[in-house]
Amino acid sequence: MSFRILLAPKSQKFLDKLKNKEDKNRIEKKLKDLMINPELGKPLTGKLAGLWSLRFGKFRALYQIRKSELLVLILKLGHRKNVYD
Repeated sequence: MSFRILLAPKSQKFLDKLKNKEDKNRIEKKLKDLMINPELGKPLTGKLAGLWSLRFGKFRALYQIRKSELLVLILKLGHRKNVYD
């Protein structure tokens, strides 16, 4: 069973603007891994409960798993300093 990955517009824009090809490739590979195992990241708590966080070096993705739709929605993608704001 394979999930689809959908990036929110701001997440797609962040990925498109990323200049470092190594970082971009690392992120794209991890996103593909999410298609197979959407629970690869860690579940968040507190005000972000219901979301998951996936780490790629200094970057993070905040995402939601919609099992009924077989969808992983990447809500926010960015540097670890400000992705949780």
